[in-house]
Amino acid sequence: MKRLSMLLASSALMISAHGVNWVEVSESSSGSTFSIDLDSIESSDINIIDEKDVENITVSMLRTYPVQKQIKKEKTAVKDKGAVKEKSDIKENSIQRSDQQLLISCKDASYYKRAYVNYDADDKVLKSWQSEKPILTTKDFKVTAPKTVGRRLIEHACDSYEQTKQQSV
Repeated sequence: MKRLSMLLASSALMISAHGVNWVEVSESSSGSTFSIDLDSIESSDINIIDEKDVENITVSMLRTYPVQKQIKKEKTAVKDKGAVKEKSDIKENSIQRSDQQLLISCKDASYYKRAYVNYDADDKVLKSWQSEKPILTTKDFKVTAPKTVGRRLIEHACDSYEQTKQQSV
């Protein structure tokens, strides 16, 4: 059952990576860009045990990391008559992008990371994770600080959700 839920989370995030409505929301000081898929924003049916009558939303978020430079290292091998230097290229398994599914509380600009999949530059999965918590409380959510990347992402997602909700009325 655990394997099935991981597979479902991974496939949901992989599908979201090919979303047709990605919007870049912010860029960090390190050069990472953060985007949300506007088509993925929807009301969540996940209940927060200590907070009743609050509508939470889910959103797919994409973090793209800056391009990593290839690192060259010199290896030294000692032979019978002296040292021989060998140069070899070492390509690190660095994250190129991370697809994440967030549960957001627009009420207090907080979020809970439900799942993520990290990819390298060749689209190889480096790591994936899905929350196994069956019950959430407000303590599970991280409150974002004003004027941060996290707060901008949440505000954009919540504003988009409200606009879509008003248009459907």
